[in-house]
Amino acid sequence: MDCYITFFYGVIIMKKILKFILLLIVVFGIAGVSYQVYSNVRHKTKITNVNKNKKVSIVALGDSLTQGVGDPKKAGGYVSRTKQTLNKKGYKHVTTVNYGIAGQRSDQIDKRIQNNVKGLSSSLKKANIIVLTVGGNDLLQSLQSNALVDGKAKFNSRMKQASITYQAKVNRLMNDIRKENKKAPIYVFGIYNPIYVYFANVDVINQYVKKYNQITSGVVLRNKKAHFVDITPLSYGQYKSKAQKEKLVESSDEVTFNPLDILKLDDTKGELNNYISPDDHFHPNDKGYNYMTDRLVSQLFRFNDWN
Repeated sequence: MDCYITFFYGVIIMKKILKFILLLIVVFGIAGVSYQVYSNVRHKTKITNVNKNKKVSIVALGDSLTQGVGDPKKAGGYVSRTKQTLNKKGYKHVTTVNYGIAGQRSDQIDKRIQNNVKGLSSSLKKANIIVLTVGGNDLLQSLQSNALVDGKAKFNSRMKQASITYQAKVNRLMNDIRKENKKAPIYVFGIYNPIYVYFANVDVINQYVKKYNQITSGVVLRNKKAHFVDITPLSYGQYKSKAQKEKLVESSDEVTFNPLDILKLDDTKGELNNYISPDDHFHPNDKGYNYMTDRLVSQLFRFNDWN
């Protein structure tokens, strides 16, 4: 008799367990369908909210990379190309203002904002996209002023101090941009090593390009609605794979002059890096500016905080 009772209760318990499992299946099934419906609605809403008739005002400031030095089309580098790309994507009301000036460091760019040079700060107030190129001239100045310092330890010490100073300047620059416009997203380009293909075995330049990019990206990430746009691949041009880079290092000649003296490259024929202008072996050419534009536009639609 006890066996039958035990069996009977066992059947009841099994039925309860099965009901519980079925209930879980139903609950999670409903949740899954609800999530799918919610995801579809959210996705459709996002697409619906994109207003391609809105006015898109891009204010670009910075150094020669914003000015467009090296652009064979003389069209303003990535700035004009970004407008053209957005136009092709259906945004018909895109305006751009280019405040790039070749040779300027972070503090000089900041000073123009503070003094509203040529209406820069006024333009920033009206922008809904702000783009900045900074850091290249700060690093170049530091490397050139310390390149002939006696002793590696002294060189590294001075470069460390220069890095600290640069971080403070970029912080101030970002703060001053944000004072003029608290809502528009800020997209900040990194820097690259323009002479890498000639001196692939000189690691010190790559080392500090990486360091300054880390500083800039760190400052950018600590600001709301600010995004870092990495363009390091411009350093390597068409030498993209690990094997190609290793071969480039092996084929590089021993340095017989200061690699920071860029003007001495003018005696070479053409340009080894397919992304760099043969005119100065330093700034992007047509392909280089196209790459910068692609990276910027990709980030614009990735974060979509301007639409």
